Amino acid sequence: MSTFNRFRNYRLTNAQHFAFIHAFIQYAQATGFSAQKILAALQALVTVFGTEDSLYMLVKASEIIAQKEEADRRRDSFYSRLHRLVLCWAGSGMAVLDPAASELLKVFQLYKVKVNAQLDEETGQLLNLITDLSTAENLARIEALNGTYLFNQLVAANNEVISLRIEQGGEESEKVKGALAAARRETDTAYESVLSIIEAASVFADEPATYDAFIKQWNGTIKLYQDMLDRKTGTSSSSSSSSSSQQGGTSQQGGTTENGGTTENGGQNGEGTENGGSNNNNGEGNGTLIDDPELDDNNGGQNGGGSNNNGDGNGVLIDDEDGD
Repeated sequence: MSTFNRFRNYRLTNAQHFAFIHAFIQYAQATGFSAQKILAALQALVTVFGTEDSLYMLVKASEIIAQKEEADRRRDSFYSRLHRLVLCWAGSGMAVLDPAASELLKVFQLYKVKVNAQLDEETGQLLNLITDLSTAENLARIEALNGTYLFNQLVAANNEVISLRIEQGGEESEKVKGALAAARRETDTAYESVLSIIEAASVFADEPATYDAFIKQWNGTIKLYQDMLDRKTGTSSSSSSSSSSQQGGTSQQGGTTENGGTTENGGQNGEGTENGGSNNNNGEGNGTLIDDPELDDNNGGQNGGGSNNNGDGNGVLIDDEDGD
């Protein structure tokens, strides 16, 4: 009986989990199963995975995002109008207005706020500008130019952007920790259901070759993901016996492995080691490992590949140490 290897996929980051399940669905659909139970279970997986997909990508803009964008447009407008007012009077030659505007213009030129800059960058620049303009001398100069209303509205709009940005961050964090975590659990349950049905089919089918080949191939992908997780915890099975047990070789009596497991007399490929020894004989894999700790979580690899139990695996594996 052919069986799928299981591993603790809850340890995957959100990006890795998305890539793993997406690759499985694509592979299962490409295999062309005809059994109705498998097709029904696979469709159920596709449905719940769609929920995880929508939460993971965060494609739906929230009401808070819309409010923040509106506040950003208003503060850009008030900043531009106040800046133009200062430029208008600076160098005008007016006895009172010219000196006041000229001093204010020095502050504007110091920070060179770009209204089309990245949101947090612009917010920081405006905070510094507002701080310098809020001294008693500069407030008097702004009042002399009849710009107090514009300045107060700029301050209010900038504060609103900051408040909404904090609120938005809290909302997104809660969404990831709550709804997305729940969606992942539902996806894992549906995934396990598909695995169990395919395993049963490999036992009772008149021609189990298709199911056995599928299990063997997917086990290769699972092996690659498991090795990736093991590397992060320092328990990589692929390195535990590579120095003393080559493919097809035998170990020495009483020898110890890199990870502390002892070998049996004549055991092959680290047999009896704590972490299972090196990759099994004749395993083939043409997978590509993307080892990028700064990889954006929106990038989803597909069809991770690897080798185990003589299994093949072709595709891409995301090794994202810092991804959510």
